Amino acid sequence: MDTAIAMIWFDFGGVLSPPIDKLFEIYHKKSGIKPEQLKSAMSDVAQTMSMPMLAPIENAIITQEQWGKLVRDSLQKLYPNLDTSKARLETFGEQWFENIAPNEAMVLLFKQLKFFGYKVGILTNNVIEWESHWRSMVQLDEYADVIVDSCKFGCRKPDKEFFEIAQKLTNTQAKENLLIDDMQENCEAASKIGWKSIQFINNKQVFSEITHTLRYPKNLFLDTLPYITDIPQYNCRQSYKVVSRRKNNKPEIIEILSGHKVYHLVQYDDVKTILDSKDCIRKPTNKIGGASVLPTLTPDELLLNLDGNEHKRMKKFAMKEYVLSSLSSCKQDIQEIITKHLLSVAKSRKFDLLAVLDSIVLEINAKLLGLDCKVYETILKPLSKTIQLADSKNTDKLIQDFTQMYNFILESLRNTQSLETKGIIVNFIKNKNTTNPPLNDKELCGLLLGSILGGYQNVLTFVSKMFYALLYFPQFWNLLLVKRNLCENMLYEFLRLTNLGTSSTFPRITAANIRLSKYEIPKDSVVYADVFLANRDPLVFANPTQINPFRLNSKQHLQFGRGAHSCMGQHLLQLESLLILEGILDILPHIQLDSSIAIKWDSGVILHRPQSIPVINDFKTPNT
Repeated sequence: MDTAIAMIWFDFGGVLSPPIDKLFEIYHKKSGIKPEQLKSAMSDVAQTMSMPMLAPIENAIITQEQWGKLVRDSLQKLYPNLDTSKARLETFGEQWFENIAPNEAMVLLFKQLKFFGYKVGILTNNVIEWESHWRSMVQLDEYADVIVDSCKFGCRKPDKEFFEIAQKLTNTQAKENLLIDDMQENCEAASKIGWKSIQFINNKQVFSEITHTLRYPKNLFLDTLPYITDIPQYNCRQSYKVVSRRKNNKPEIIEILSGHKVYHLVQYDDVKTILDSKDCIRKPTNKIGGASVLPTLTPDELLLNLDGNEHKRMKKFAMKEYVLSSLSSCKQDIQEIITKHLLSVAKSRKFDLLAVLDSIVLEINAKLLGLDCKVYETILKPLSKTIQLADSKNTDKLIQDFTQMYNFILESLRNTQSLETKGIIVNFIKNKNTTNPPLNDKELCGLLLGSILGGYQNVLTFVSKMFYALLYFPQFWNLLLVKRNLCENMLYEFLRLTNLGTSSTFPRITAANIRLSKYEIPKDSVVYADVFLANRDPLVFANPTQINPFRLNSKQHLQFGRGAHSCMGQHLLQLESLLILEGILDILPHIQLDSSIAIKWDSGVILHRPQSIPVINDFKTPNT
């Protein structure tokens, strides 16, 4: 990294936007005015004012409307037979930018540089009346540290004064600035006062030059981002059936596993409203004949996110063990477990990464709970997996396995000699009388069953899918090897994009009329607030299925629910996943998918994940 460069400036027109010549061609199709005709008229207007072609409006000497009228008059003078009726010259910017997409590669480079620790800005010759159009096109307001627009300062590139204004606004010296611009005269002017510059010719050339200038490894910067939908079977088929599509401001109706027809809510803001509302309750669904996405009833004490004071009491009690401060005290133990298992395969040429992840997650959860690891592996592991992979049509087997696991945990609570001397189970037993009323054995059993199913199987499902995706797209893996500070953001992005199983939420009953963005849901309705699709709402997340670790809003995902119905184990999953990711980057940096082995997937009522992640470990390659 070149620490001498502090501020990197992007030109808008021709860099963040498509090439200027292409924009003229597009405008020709819209207006019927050929590029050479329009340029001649623009130059004619500017010459009467002794200025360069667009200087009159880029320096805000005249308004867009005044300029448009002058351009129209000039066209009629220079080309008397030209039909200008389709040209909206007096509101030129609106028509010019209509249906224009940005240069996505340069927009992406802008975001990457921001995440790599540079200050980034836009240095543009532009027009007051065009600002809303071009800024909404590139959508970089959240990323840009500063935008310097000629129309607001009365000068423009290549004026020396314009570059000096940019330096003053950013409190930088000339040598700390780098300009990316498509105009040679602008680059030369920047270089003349001590800036570094890259003249934009094409995307590939800029990526090459920026890498060389900033002294980064070759091909570090990504010019495109893949989509999660590019990975076969990553997304599982949802368990509901569509009854009627959304239309005329009426929500979609779906049929869920229990046979109930329910409102299907997919917009981010609507789903968020349902999750936050105290008038959207879950408890009435967990009864015989209730609306459910599960093939059979579940004991109330297991569903911590049900409603009512008894569940608030249970959750408040359990959360003391799962808050970040409590988990942080276990961080060293978690890291030691991760390191032990990773070192066991560090010299293996080929192995199944999923099996390694399975061993890591299992031992971490056994350690946290205070259960013997061998007992966990031989009894709880197979039972918890078959429960979450259960066939919805074979409820007898599901109930049998669940009952066996339930009885095992209940017996462990009553026979503490089988437990470790410390851990969440022992803490639960010691502190069960601190609640009012005290927790009984069934309630403690419910808390622990949730910890086993969620803290083991759900964590394993997420980390296995995340690692499979990272290795499926090796450009991401190579990026993380160099830029470790992106690990957390990458984690958030996969939390947003990853569905753990065939259902993304539990149905809720409306206890009152609920007003949503475009309609009202009546009281006593069943709603399915689809977190999976809300996390892919294009109104909130641009290009929603694109895997983009450079988003600033990935943390807004709804994967863990919200409020009273938020997931108890969210901090554990995030901490554990991040530590595993960092550990594998350190100890197994050169793994790659073994493409010679086909990937099969497990899929059941609760979870959906690959059955294996075969990798090749090129451990003899020097570290990057």
